[in-house]
Order: sequence, then C-alpha cells, then structure tokens
Amino acid sequence: MNNSWIGNYSYFRSRISPTKEAIYDYENKISYTYGDLENRANLLANYLVEVLEIDKGDRIAFCTRNCIELFDAYYATAKIGAILVTYNQLLSENELINMINNETPSVLFYEGNIEEKIIRIREKTNISKFIELDGNNNGRCEYKYKDIMNYKNSDYRECKDLDLEDIHMIIHTGGTTGIPKGAKISHRSLLYNSLSAAMTFNLSQFDSSYIMTPMFHTAAWSVLTLPILHMGGRIIISKKNEPKLTLKIINNERPTVLLGVSTLFGMMIKEKEFDSTDYSSLRWILSAAAPTPISTMEKFWEKGVKFALAYGMTEAGPCNCTTQADCISLDDIKKKHTAVGKPMYFTQVKVVDDIGNEVERGQCGELIWSGPGIYSGYWNNEKESNKTLKDGWVYTGDIGRKDEDGYYYIVGRKKNMFISGGENIYPPEIESEIQKHPLVDEVCVIGFPDEKWGEVGKAIVAVKSNEDLDEEEVIFFLKNNMSSIKIPKYYHFVDNIPKNSAGKIQRGVLQQLYGMS
Repeated sequence: MNNSWIGNYSYFRSRISPTKEAIYDYENKISYTYGDLENRANLLANYLVEVLEIDKGDRIAFCTRNCIELFDAYYATAKIGAILVTYNQLLSENELINMINNETPSVLFYEGNIEEKIIRIREKTNISKFIELDGNNNGRCEYKYKDIMNYKNSDYRECKDLDLEDIHMIIHTGGTTGIPKGAKISHRSLLYNSLSAAMTFNLSQFDSSYIMTPMFHTAAWSVLTLPILHMGGRIIISKKNEPKLTLKIINNERPTVLLGVSTLFGMMIKEKEFDSTDYSSLRWILSAAAPTPISTMEKFWEKGVKFALAYGMTEAGPCNCTTQADCISLDDIKKKHTAVGKPMYFTQVKVVDDIGNEVERGQCGELIWSGPGIYSGYWNNEKESNKTLKDGWVYTGDIGRKDEDGYYYIVGRKKNMFISGGENIYPPEIESEIQKHPLVDEVCVIGFPDEKWGEVGKAIVAVKSNEDLDEEEVIFFLKNNMSSIKIPKYYHFVDNIPKNSAGKIQRGVLQQLYGMS
C-alpha cells in the first residue's frame, strides 16, 4: 500500500482551499493561507533534508512561544517523517538539559528572548545545529529562520514509507517524580484525536479559535487547532497570553469556540473590559486541566456564553471527555456544571478499582482510557510506560465517577500532585530541592487553594535543631534550580513532620492540617 498520504496534511487542505485564510498572527497582523502553509512546509522540509541532513525519525526541537514557525514544523516534519519535539522555554536550564540529552534532537529552533539560556544549554548538550527564529542573535548562530523561508527549493515533498504508528511528536507531561517525560504521539493518535474533536464538537470550515494555551502542551494542538485546520477553518495565534489580549481578540476577531484553563478565565473576569466585550460569536467555551470555580463560570453564563468543563490527558488523547455544549442548553450546562462531560468520539473509558475491575455506576475509581487516540509510551522510558499503558489502556491516576446520565466527574487524584495554572506540579521534585538546603531537616509540599492559580504549593518545613530559617531564604535558594511556578507560595515551619509506623510522611494528615484556606 502506498502510504504517501500520511503526513501530507498541508497539501490536502491547500488542494481544497489554497486561498482561504488558515492562520492569523494577531501581534504581527499577518495572515497565512492554506497555500502559504503548504509552501512554507515544503521550504522547511527541503531545507531540513538537503541542508541539515535530517532523516526519518530524527528529532527536531522547538523552544518558543506560540508562533507560525511551529506550524511550519508540524507540517514539514510530517512530510519527511521526522519527529517534532516542543519544549517549555520557562523551564530551568537543568530541566531542559536533562530532557534534551534524553531525546537527543538534531536541531533546536529557539526564540531570541531566551538566547542566553540557549547558549548555556548548548555547552551541555550534543545538539550540533541551532536555529534562531526571529533574527535577533547578532550573528552568534550559524542558521537563521529567515534564510529557510528564502530557500531555493520549495518543491512538493512527501515521505513514502510512513506508517500511522510512526511517531510524529514528542509532547512532555509530568511524572510522579516531577521530571517531564516525553510522550510519544503517533500519526495515528494525532489523526484520530482530530477526527474525534471534529465529530464531537461539530467543527467545520466556518469555525475559528484563538489558541489560549501554550503549544508545548497537547491541548493546544489536538483539541481545537489541528481539527479546525483539517476542516479548513481559521486559527488565531499570539506569543503573548494575557487576559486583556484575549478579550480584545474575542471582541475583534470573533472566534466561534475557545479552550482554556481556569487561571486565565479567572483573570479575564477581573478585567474592566470583560463586561464590554462582545461574546456573541462564541458557540461555547471549554475549560480544562483544573477545576474552574462556579463564580468564574457564572460570569460567562451571565453573558449568555455556554461555558463548560472538559477533561483530557496527554497520554490518553487528549480528546477524552467534554460537555457537548452544542447539544444541550445553557440551563442543562448549569445543572451539570461540575461534570467534565461525556466521552468523545472513538474513546473508550472505564472506572476501575485498585485491581482493575470496573466499579458500579456512581462509585469512584480510577479513570482508564483506550482507543485509537492514545499515546505510544514515553520516549526512552520503558519503566514508566509500562506503569501507565497496560493492555492497551492508559491508567490516568485520576479518580472519577459516572452518573446516571453518563456524565463523568473528577473527584480526586491518585497521584501525589496538584495543578497550578493548568500545570501538573509534583511535590517530590520540590521537596528534594528544598531538602538540599543545609538548615532543612524534613519537608513536605502540599497543594493549597489559590484564587488565581487554582492551587499553589505550600511547604511544611521542619528546620534543624537550634537553626533559624524563613520563607524568603527558601525561595531565594530555589530560584536558580526550579521554574517559578513550582516554587511554593506558602510556608509553614514546624518542629517535626508526622509519620506513620512505617516511617512514611502522613501527607493526608498534613493536607488536613495545613491544606485548607
């Protein structure tokens, strides 16, 4: 069978609607048609192969905010069978170095605003080729992206020996240790997630969306962006992700559907422009990644917006579960406002007990997912892959239940973690860093409610005998080794930390004592 159709996503769409606007760069006021996307993809694909000598299966890494070059890379890597890896530029140097050395990309594209960080990373990795995206490197980088877009060869390119199980992307997710793991996302997974979203959300060429989440996360790609582009709709991008800007884009660009996280929506309703914004173009808004307070939801409901919740996991989709807002009334959304909805097209779900048996409807258990949209394991991490992926089912670690109407609810997390601003935060990683301070005897980090971020870290610290330590000193100690979102916001100093008879810290006791606002 000729598999050259796999990876030809920009070509097929451009063949249908070459002059239709596909992406609008709001900051730079530049529109890109579907014909432009195909041309740019061919330029980058040919440059990668002919100049940078990239082969099928090689990793191509990006460390940048949302930008048109990421779309070039998505389509170009599909054309040559390479793997696109996306990194969060806000991670610490050590975190990025560890991830890069594990995934060994051949090329790293980066944004000029992090050039100093990249220079230091370069010294501790084996990447041979660095490409600066926006031309601000003052000659310190051999390759410049503008040269790629002026490359001599824009001929059509395809990869004839691709398989649906070949990996197209590596997208990072958290682990029980907090060390980001690279989830292997196949062409099969990306295509079926797009189909699932298009069918579940009734997407068409008339839909448009603003990407509110960073594109180093799976949700930014698979829930709305790629499905809308497959259908021939319009995507709006911006490097900045600010509540005022989002409201301005809603008002001026008239998106039809939106996906975001609770933190950003909570910030939007506090802006003075919130009340004057015209929301009439929106069919619905979905909030995912963390619980959204009803006080936030009510503000959108008052504007007549169908604001509801959804649920997804990188390894399981992320097109897993959603409130199907097109199919129900705003009153029904209000009645089920704590639900994350019903399973999306193609997905299979079970709620199971600790030995893998399905529980009765209404009972709580671990959510597990299967179907053609799931991931293919973690890059270079068989041990963690085997823990999460068992017999074709992804074990989420999330505790949920199903009601009599088929709606699902998330009631807790089996894993030791909390969610801050849509990001998974894992206490063991933070604890190990705090523990390095010479005055710290023991520490336990728990999630603490926060109006802006949903949850933030609270460190319960036992200081060594006859020593003095305050939170400012701990924060200063952590700043050079951890990204700011992981540094606890609150601190409580105690004489000792309670443990059980086996000598393990009693996290439940500490959560009960110190985890409530």
